[in-house]
Amino acid sequence: MASEILKLTAQIVISHASMTELAPKELVEEIKEVYNLLSSLEEGMAAPVAVAAPEKVKEEVVRKPSVPLDEIVKEKYVVCLECGKKMRTLKAHLRKAHHLAPADYFKRYSLDPKKYPLVCKEYSEQRRKLAKEKGLGERGFRRKASS
Repeated sequence: MASEILKLTAQIVISHASMTELAPKELVEEIKEVYNLLSSLEEGMAAPVAVAAPEKVKEEVVRKPSVPLDEIVKEKYVVCLECGKKMRTLKAHLRKAHHLAPADYFKRYSLDPKKYPLVCKEYSEQRRKLAKEKGLGERGFRRKASS
């Protein structure tokens, strides 16, 4: 049965390591923790209440995007790297669904905000045209007083 626990440990750690960048020491610690937890569950011992890493460590770890970077921003959608959803804009989604500020999202995946915007190309172009129609961005722009 120990080999079965070892197989399960390997599957769990491989799955987690594919989504998160881990230092060699962190990887070894994770293997030990997962193996010990599965062993204790096999023996019928109570599982520890909390096995989570401190919040500070979680913030510093840069995650690997599950989607190739050239496929994140498309003409009609932008892919959320947290959940994989395709949307026109991500800012509100990140705040509501993942409780992330855009700056934290960019930091988490080490993305450049200029290269990887949070809106799709079509929506951005639509907003640009609307702004130009209103005369925004022109030098000396002043609103005409309604007389």
